[in-house]
Amino acid sequence: MLPIPNLDDRMFEQMVMEARKSIPKLFPEWTDENEHDPGITLLELMSWMTEMQQYYLNRVTERSERKFLKLLGIRPRDAVSAVCDVTFTGATQQLVLPKGTPLSAMDLRFETQGTVQLVPAALEKVLVRTETAAADYTSNNQAQIAYYAFGADARKGAHLYLGFDQALPMETEISIYFNLFDRYPVTVSHQAEKMAPMISSAKVAWSFAGAGGDGQSESWLPIEPKSDTTVHLSQSGEFKFFITSEMKPLSLYPADDCGRYWLCCTLAEDGYELAPKIEKITLNAVKAVEQETFSEVTAFNSSGEPGQSFELSSHLAYNGLHTIQVLDEQGRWRDWHTVADLSACGPTDLCCELQQDSARRTTRLRFGNGVHGSLPPQGAKRVRLVAYTAEFDYSRYVGGSKGLPGQTFEISRGRVYKPSSMLLQVGYRPRGEDGFVWDDWTAVDDFDNSKSTDRHYVYDATAGTIRFGNNEAGLVPRKSGEPNIRFLSLQAGGGARGNVKDGLVTGVGSTATPGVSVTNPFPARGGLEAETLAQAKLRVQRELAAPTRAVTAEDYEALAKAAPGLRVARVKAIPLYKPGMRDFPRVSAPAQMTVVVVPYSESDKPKAGKGFLQTIKLHLDRHRLLTTELHVIPAEYIKITVHAVVVMEPKYKNEQRRIALELRNLLQPMDHGQGAEGWRFGRTVYKGDIYGIISRIKGVVYVQDIWLDAEGTGFHKDGAGDIHIPPYALVYSGNHEIETISQTDL
Repeated sequence: MLPIPNLDDRMFEQMVMEARKSIPKLFPEWTDENEHDPGITLLELMSWMTEMQQYYLNRVTERSERKFLKLLGIRPRDAVSAVCDVTFTGATQQLVLPKGTPLSAMDLRFETQGTVQLVPAALEKVLVRTETAAADYTSNNQAQIAYYAFGADARKGAHLYLGFDQALPMETEISIYFNLFDRYPVTVSHQAEKMAPMISSAKVAWSFAGAGGDGQSESWLPIEPKSDTTVHLSQSGEFKFFITSEMKPLSLYPADDCGRYWLCCTLAEDGYELAPKIEKITLNAVKAVEQETFSEVTAFNSSGEPGQSFELSSHLAYNGLHTIQVLDEQGRWRDWHTVADLSACGPTDLCCELQQDSARRTTRLRFGNGVHGSLPPQGAKRVRLVAYTAEFDYSRYVGGSKGLPGQTFEISRGRVYKPSSMLLQVGYRPRGEDGFVWDDWTAVDDFDNSKSTDRHYVYDATAGTIRFGNNEAGLVPRKSGEPNIRFLSLQAGGGARGNVKDGLVTGVGSTATPGVSVTNPFPARGGLEAETLAQAKLRVQRELAAPTRAVTAEDYEALAKAAPGLRVARVKAIPLYKPGMRDFPRVSAPAQMTVVVVPYSESDKPKAGKGFLQTIKLHLDRHRLLTTELHVIPAEYIKITVHAVVVMEPKYKNEQRRIALELRNLLQPMDHGQGAEGWRFGRTVYKGDIYGIISRIKGVVYVQDIWLDAEGTGFHKDGAGDIHIPPYALVYSGNHEIETISQTDL
């Protein structure tokens, strides 16, 4: 670390004294050094000014700290919005709630993150069938008490049945949300970077009870899935699907009191590292985020062909006001106007039709054919639909530019906005034209890297202002006698207040949903206040310490544990080893790295499945060196059985179970209670270790005899009776045989 000099190393009195001592040498004729002398006054003034300069030179200001963070590529994080799962009930007919449908939780505003199709059916029964049992978990699902989706063993052929009170509609996108129990000692890693795809080690297949080939009998027909973010019930998520034919009622034990309409999820391939436990299954569910959208932009790609049309599903686009923009050949945005009928437009008229489908809650743009209505130029994202609330119609205009450098405009109006949602435009009237053309401006943290031609602005969330450049660092907006600065996109939200408790999201802010109610079965999560400078400095220390490239064995282990979506309990990276090698480490393989992984599991021998290994390998491949050949393998398990004869104090003679329990706690891959590590990879099982653990047990006088047995592959037993295991192996306990002898019986 570089030494940091103390620049504030001289005090006022010291500087005055040094100056006084220099007077006889520099100015012998200056003989009056009393306080009333004007020269002494000047010396004291200069000493005071020097002391102040030294003080500020020795300080690292907040502005300097922000610049240092910027050099490291770090900026304080903006406020983050909370997210929760919401479910809708009470629909008497099929309804569409488009993306952005407003919801309320007390004084907070939430919005749906996607479009959801509401169906009038209700989930009445949840059954689980395995080879040995069938159980009704409907009450568990209603009370959010976790239950195994396919039994504790999750064997192939197990079934999860969902019974509905009426048939699900055909050819309609239906969504079912699964909340899985996740409060395990080892947590799932969620990284902000782009994630490698998660691959499940198990596979499920969905079907529904429909009509058989004769049209009368019942038959299980395959479901057409659209998306599955649960990854075969490996994590919480949403399953979207279509029913391709009419459902038929069916009675299933143990819910055979009446006929119901059933979906069946079958475990087609087993292999879960951790058998899935479900807390809640909900129909008509969608994610909601704590935010309020005042204006939003949707961009479309233009083919340049006649009669183009674009469709979107958005609450604001359906219910709000609109501005249509097209990027012209000169790279300027022009506002087009909407008309009821394109046939009234000429070939140069900048117009389009805006149509809305009340059943599907969609908004469609239709452009002309070059004869009736102009054609949008070809290009990516050259067409925009800007939708905004009626209340935001006037306030979306920030003001008019005076053409001066460093202009500042207040925009807060008592709200803190999301910088990531901001899209600002500045307009001007080209010479000889009546209408405005608009340019997009980009938000930056500061003008340090801005050139005189860059359309940049700075948003200050604390002050609630936006600031423009001075024509040296950042362009000055063109002067205009009328408002020419406006927002195209703007949202507010974020903060810890959004982490509302379950059941508090209760209001649906849409007039098109009579009788429909909403709730959040689980608390909202993820809401964070804007990061302070002190928090950002702590974060940069953590991020600098975290590996981003896999070079050393420690790097591979840290990155493997951080594989997104997985519960990785233990990792061992073995450099210069290739699976199948013998006589390692005496014989090594260059440029080889083998990573041994152990998933968190409730089993005595946690075994990583094929999907688990593939997911980690894909994740590590993004970080490894190009010259390194990577292998990801599961741990090998060696069963160790201890045979011991132990002499005990008389009152502890029958403590065989306690001794066996201590040995079991020692010889295990991990501590299931705390998710901690157990036996070290490749560590030899010495008889001395066993002697030591038994001798420390209360009541043990001494160990009379002990020997070890092992089962598995790759180990060998030496002449002393110790068990040597390979570097990729762990141990687990067999049925230990403990014989106890009372000290008085000897």
